[in-house]
Amino acid sequence: MRLDAFLKKTHLVKRRELARELCDEGMVRVNGAPKKAAWEVKAGDELQFPLYNRLLKVRVLALPEMSAAKHDQWSFVEVLEEKRLTWEEGGGEDPTLIHPKSPTNH
Repeated sequence: MRLDAFLKKTHLVKRRELARELCDEGMVRVNGAPKKAAWEVKAGDELQFPLYNRLLKVRVLALPEMSAAKHDQWSFVEVLEEKRLTWEEGGGEDPTLIHPKSPTNH
């Protein structure tokens, strides 16, 4: 299975386009080496990639036939390491955080 498809089908990345962009920029490593989106993932591979303000390192346990259900996503990977990135390490602001609107004067 292609690397970008695996990342999408296991819900590690929300969109396949984002997975492809991460791969093309050399930010996804398979067994320590950067790989392109077309790389064929197999069970036992270790993937490392940034996601928002975290760096995830996972081991592939199995390949999904179809898109996995959200509650089954962790049956396909084992999390080996999860590290929060500082701003200097490339961890930007998490876009999923809800920021209150600033008050306006009427």
